[in-house]
Amino acid sequence: MTPDEVKQSITTWCSSDDDLEIASDRFEPGTDFSFGLKAGTLSTAPVELVVLKADGADRVTIRRSVTLTGDNVDAANQLIASRPGSVTASVERSGADTTVVAQTYVYLDGLSKHTFVQAVAELARASTLLDAIGGVETASEVDEEAAVVASDAVDADAEPDSTPVVDTPVPAAAESTFQPSPSPSLPQPSSIPSGIPVGQPLPTPSFTPQPAQPVQAQPVQPAYTPQPAQQPYQAQPVQAQPVPQPAAGGWAPSHSVPPQGLRAWGAPDPSGPVVANLAPGLPIQVAEVRGAWARVICSNGWTGWIDGRIIGVAA
Repeated sequence: MTPDEVKQSITTWCSSDDDLEIASDRFEPGTDFSFGLKAGTLSTAPVELVVLKADGADRVTIRRSVTLTGDNVDAANQLIASRPGSVTASVERSGADTTVVAQTYVYLDGLSKHTFVQAVAELARASTLLDAIGGVETASEVDEEAAVVASDAVDADAEPDSTPVVDTPVPAAAESTFQPSPSPSLPQPSSIPSGIPVGQPLPTPSFTPQPAQPVQAQPVQPAYTPQPAQQPYQAQPVQAQPVPQPAAGGWAPSHSVPPQGLRAWGAPDPSGPVVANLAPGLPIQVAEVRGAWARVICSNGWTGWIDGRIIGVAA
């Protein structure tokens, strides 16, 4: 597919999906095309992404840049590590903030509406979780150049100012005016019933302990009655049965379906129909790999083609 055909296909898919919207055309040096994409338009918090294809690249890149307030490098790295393997990110400390450039890819030999929409959804979900880390401020430009400019600007602001900072003392009167209000849930002293005398000695108990009486031990009668010995068991000869041997090259699982499930095609052709939806956790055996496609076999002998990148067997 030519770059124009790739862009036209993606534009058509976005136009037919109510949850996606082409935001704007962009120009980036060294790319065949680049445009802004808004994902999650049906939700209250849509996510703005960038879709681009570098010159001569065999894949389409989907990217988003996020600036987190404060040092959140470890939290961002842990979050990206918990996402599907197709989502990666570069996390850097920029002065007092943390810059995260998250991205994912869709290879041209496996590009279809399903693979593209799935990649957009995965990156949008990762972006939403990054925003939820706390104190998030999304960068206006979501490409790498904007991330570098933001990083330089933060580093410039981080330089120490020659003007001394004077701490203003807090007036003591202001501190003393605060009176903590009692919590409504705590009982107050007035809630103690007035009918109960306080500080009075307890009455003397009327119970008089009695001396313990000795217990006469009773002989225990055995409940077991011996039975006459039975005739010894005569072992019967057992005819040895042949043990079935496993067939050479039998089926053995090499992978399992990820938690989100898998779609399977009858042939490595993205335009073909989806023939099955594999359940999460189903054991499968990878029998063949073609580019981004992988042919798998189930325990009952059923075979089909899946996106091999999702289970980590495709290049």
